[in-house]
Amino acid sequence: MAAVRIRARPAVLRPEPRQCVDYLALMADIRQQYLADNRPWVICYSGGKDSTTLLQMVFYALEELPRRQLRKPIHVLTNDTLVENPVIDEYVKGQVKAIEVAGKSGLFKHNPNLFSVATVTPTLDESFWVCLIGKGYPSPNRWFRWCTERLKINPTSRYIEETVGRHGSTIIVLGTRKSESANRSAAMSNHDNGGKLRKHDLTNAHVYAPIADLSNNEVWAYLLQSPSPWGSNNRSLLNLYGNACKGGECPFVIETGTQSCGKSRFGCWVCTVVDKDQAMESYVNNGHAHLKPLLDYRNRLYDIRQQSVQSVPRRLTPGTRFSAFLLRTRRQLLESLLTIQAGTGTELISDAEVARVRGLLDSESAGATGNGLRYYTYRLPGRAVARVLSDYDIQQTPRQRLGPFHLAKAKLLDCESAHGVKSASRVMYKVHEKPGSTRPGKPARTRPSHRGAVKLQEASHVTN
Repeated sequence: MAAVRIRARPAVLRPEPRQCVDYLALMADIRQQYLADNRPWVICYSGGKDSTTLLQMVFYALEELPRRQLRKPIHVLTNDTLVENPVIDEYVKGQVKAIEVAGKSGLFKHNPNLFSVATVTPTLDESFWVCLIGKGYPSPNRWFRWCTERLKINPTSRYIEETVGRHGSTIIVLGTRKSESANRSAAMSNHDNGGKLRKHDLTNAHVYAPIADLSNNEVWAYLLQSPSPWGSNNRSLLNLYGNACKGGECPFVIETGTQSCGKSRFGCWVCTVVDKDQAMESYVNNGHAHLKPLLDYRNRLYDIRQQSVQSVPRRLTPGTRFSAFLLRTRRQLLESLLTIQAGTGTELISDAEVARVRGLLDSESAGATGNGLRYYTYRLPGRAVARVLSDYDIQQTPRQRLGPFHLAKAKLLDCESAHGVKSASRVMYKVHEKPGSTRPGKPARTRPSHRGAVKLQEASHVTN
């Protein structure tokens, strides 16, 4: 098998099963794109194998250029959702520090200001815990993945838009690969500029994906045979994947057309999009026992999301819909989270988030029943009537949101005790149609419940 040498560095072998990957040509293409114009690069780095491969290649490619040609800014951008797997989070933060040192004191030693490293986070009101506990959003699932936009897309887009604002335009450099999935391949096929760049949804931004055609094996072969320019050991990254068992990381999401994560989890420890967090379970089984309380908490969020821990009263069947978490559920979730945080010594929720969550809970407590669950009956705009099972009067809360319905103009018709409801974690309601009523009261599509006896319906969205 032929070997490719980059200056005096160890050989980078052309990996199996394909024996025609020309890494020198690939890095020549990176240099050509860098020199093609003055648009700054925003290189998205998640810490996973693909973004690590991308960033290494950029380092090595640009090292071949004379310093006088290294005059275009490079921004290395990473996204912290604030609910990352603690093991991965610690690894990525260490990598980011090393990358910044190598970029400023090595690659761009002649002009350190041209190389910057930034970590973006969600705003306080879009953070996971403020949305989930403070506002009562249900845990994300595959049909209602509210977290992707708030935790990933919005923070990244804000940074890129600021970069575009300063420079007029930018190129987003991604480690996405066509072989990751059929959907990814289709999304990446819409290229322009000779197949090198594609237009991004953000104004004056284009995407460049240098390693799009590499396979999974080729990525690992490169990483294990090419040393890290910032002094890391890529076998540490391999060990992270090995401990996660199933492998695969969440891609760096910059647009709504990109699926946030696959079946394997290598990102947020609270994720309830998948049925089981196989990566977290593997970490617990492979020596990270301190993650067990976090896994248990995540599983509880999943169970609540699936409505498998509450009874559906006959008065709301058929046609039951589920909305926000109950007020008492949110209080319990906050206290449990703080207990786990104190016990593990790992910050899971910041002081600012705790203060904001408690402020939102207090504001909604104005409508609390004080006596457990009650049935509220509201006449919605039009002629539809909604019967709601809750432990607070939603109409007295700042958002006044019942799933897709806004109760600002609704009329409270009745309020009575809900005796006989054994357990509940989320607000439940049923919309009764009246003759001549309009579309707002039309029931949502039904799905079978876990018990198979009643059909449950879920509110299609929650609004800030």
